[in-house]
Amino acid sequence: MTYTSFLVSEFLLLWRRKQDVINALLFFVIVVTLFPLGVSSSAEFLAPAAGGIIWCAAVLAIMMAVEGMFKEDFRDGSLEQWVVSGLSLPVLVLLKVVVQWLVVIVPLLAMMPILSEMLYLSDASFWVLIMTFLLGTPSLFLIGVIGAALTVSLRQGAMLVMLLILPFYLPVIIFSTLAIQAAEAGLPYSGQLALLLAMSLLSLILSPFMAAIAIKAGAG
Repeated sequence: MTYTSFLVSEFLLLWRRKQDVINALLFFVIVVTLFPLGVSSSAEFLAPAAGGIIWCAAVLAIMMAVEGMFKEDFRDGSLEQWVVSGLSLPVLVLLKVVVQWLVVIVPLLAMMPILSEMLYLSDASFWVLIMTFLLGTPSLFLIGVIGAALTVSLRQGAMLVMLLILPFYLPVIIFSTLAIQAAEAGLPYSGQLALLLAMSLLSLILSPFMAAIAIKAGAG
């Protein structure tokens, strides 16, 4: 096994298990569309809240996607093969996260123009929303993969994963929504974007190694 063959196999596996990704994307769309229907459809309410609505829905969808990231690999013995393959386990974890991020976030970004129009988000705020997604969602996946690795051997680990990783998601949500609100008000937002980038870079450094340690413990 090589890193390239591993990357290709991960894309193929996600295509085979595409229902999990589709469920997360549908969940995202349903949560966003329920706000105008269930709370208020007025632009006065939706425009200021649009960033928070989209981000909260995205966080829940991402948690659905990452919760079972290693479950099938654990059941079919692939995790043991990772450990004894001679390849760097943190790199394999990182490649799996990259594949998962691309498969989930690219469709979310494709849906953003329609959902933003539905929530009356301004053009300036829309592009800031896109930037917050590009800078902030990598840290969500990288943090989530630690929780998924820690609970990989548990049969019902979904709730435990949520409890483990949700507190670490809060700063990403807060700074993302603050950046969008600042753009809406015509204020500078580069500081919030810099913090999102810093959190993603820190997660990039720490998360693969922490997840690899958890995988070794769970696979053993």
